Amino acid sequence: MNNKTILFVGPLPPPVHGFSEINRRMLARLQANSRVDVFDTTPKDNHSHLVKLWFAFVGTAFCRRGGVLYLPLSGGFRQIIDASFAAVAMLFGFRIFVHHHSFAYLNKQPLYTRLVLWLLNKSIHVVLCDRMAEMLSHNYTIPASNVRVISNAAFLSDIDVPKDNTQKKEKLVLGFLSNITAAKGCFDFIALLKATMAQDLAVEGIMAGPVQSDIQNVFDDAVREVICIKHVGAVYGEEKNAFFAKIDLLVFPTRYENEAEPVTIWESMGAGVPVISLSRGCISGMVSNKVGWVIQNPDTFVEKSLEVIHFLLANDLILQAMKLASRIEFEKSKLLYTNTLNALVAEIHGGLI
Repeated sequence: MNNKTILFVGPLPPPVHGFSEINRRMLARLQANSRVDVFDTTPKDNHSHLVKLWFAFVGTAFCRRGGVLYLPLSGGFRQIIDASFAAVAMLFGFRIFVHHHSFAYLNKQPLYTRLVLWLLNKSIHVVLCDRMAEMLSHNYTIPASNVRVISNAAFLSDIDVPKDNTQKKEKLVLGFLSNITAAKGCFDFIALLKATMAQDLAVEGIMAGPVQSDIQNVFDDAVREVICIKHVGAVYGEEKNAFFAKIDLLVFPTRYENEAEPVTIWESMGAGVPVISLSRGCISGMVSNKVGWVIQNPDTFVEKSLEVIHFLLANDLILQAMKLASRIEFEKSKLLYTNTLNALVAEIHGGLI
């Protein structure tokens, strides 16, 4: 009897964030066709949790030798913990698939990551975009033949097909959707709306997402100064669909240095909403000139965005064409990466034979 299994080691919701949610969706894909033993490394208040989990993992790896380890790699020091699981898996003959979700160790190359990826050099490495693949291979000498590119678009199956959002509105509606932090660009969005108000443009803004507690007061004061902005709080499910149905353009001025492949941008394109963003991580590869604008310099974001807004206000037909193109580009990417995801899952299952 084949006693092999897939061992899944990584953080799962709650809390819900991009990393844990994609992990959850990947786990569901693996569980659809194989036995999967799950080791949830989400940080707990009880620090003994990881120790108990590691010993449970050792016992399972010993009993299920020669299977597959699926390892979503952490972005920081917790890579050392990830490596301790990987070392055990290697000892018992497991084939290892490492899923990368962060540019933190690609923009910089800390010593601990060099050691971890030296250990995992011969593993299969799953990355989010071609740029991430190039940086991983270049910075850590990972063989290109061991790298698989699978965008987060492959995991997005619950985005509503947009209804008729191409009718001209009295105002151009800009949307911001994210955890509301300075790093994610919330104050840049507010500055942009403030500039449109100063120029008396027919523009309004909707901000969605939970506010980081340490900026709550500053954020509230800033929003009160700009009467054309409405903050609607966190949105999920149908509320998120309704948010995208109301806006004409997603503004994503993220200043987060290690931004990777924001699911929010794929969701926006899937809902037929063009995007204007700062260039970070995989974003330049996601947002072509058919579906939006990618601005390179954070210091010129408001200025360049104002130029875009003036252009769209004067060229409504182009805006409507971009809305249609956004959905088409999303569907093309989703189909492409769904096929590569299916191939990856087959490759993982092949390691159980």
